[in-house]
Amino acid sequence: MNLHIKSPGEAPGVYEIARRGRDMKYLSFTIVELGGSLKEHSFETGEEEVSLDFYTGPVRVEVSSPSGNLAVDVPARTSLSQVHSMLYAPMGSKVKLQALNASARISIGGAEGKPGVAPVYVDGTAVMSKSVGKDNWVRDVHTHIADNIPAAHLICGETINSPGGWSSCPPHKHDQFNPPSEVPMEEIYYFQLEPKQGFGFMRVYTDPSDAKPFDHAYPVEHGDVVLIPRGYHPVVACPGYTLNYTWVLGGEGRTYGAWADDPKHSWIKA
Repeated sequence: MNLHIKSPGEAPGVYEIARRGRDMKYLSFTIVELGGSLKEHSFETGEEEVSLDFYTGPVRVEVSSPSGNLAVDVPARTSLSQVHSMLYAPMGSKVKLQALNASARISIGGAEGKPGVAPVYVDGTAVMSKSVGKDNWVRDVHTHIADNIPAAHLICGETINSPGGWSSCPPHKHDQFNPPSEVPMEEIYYFQLEPKQGFGFMRVYTDPSDAKPFDHAYPVEHGDVVLIPRGYHPVVACPGYTLNYTWVLGGEGRTYGAWADDPKHSWIKA
């Protein structure tokens, strides 16, 4: 089971990381690197709704959909710790990305969509941000796409680990239907580090009751992706390096926070 996909690098191109129905049941994920001779990229969302996250830039985004059109110039990002923007495009959309400077990196997370939802640009001022945890497992969680958008399946945002800090702690999972405390949802993490030469670690492991158990630990570097079909999934950053990961959730339900902590480690919340 290959859950860890190494960075495709920063050469211009369109990199399909995960395809819905092949690599994941509910989610897809693509990285677009504009630059050089590839100044723009256009695509159609088809049956999927998608989230676009932005890491370098600036970039112009144009969305044409049955429920409305949207055009916005997304500013360049000055730091991975900066609360930045995301964009939601519904199913049936035509999307055009155009680099406004030398280069632009965009990630595209997708899930099965539904008709009647308009495209939405969520800038930094509209992001739901909060500090979560305590001690060396406090982190900043920025939720861009949730109840603010009537999407079919997607919930998306970013988490920022301070140097040496942990996130997704206590380890939690969302792979069983036990409402309201847990709803089955897959997840994808896309990692960025500052400075770029940094690294972190991630463990993905199943509950002992899982019919097909696994336990994997991955060194994650700048541009890496980890797929989370099920199981607990804590993350830690190397000292000296800020670790940012985009997270894309989608599955049978659509409830942020509908997860279950690993009972062996839930005591740290006390």
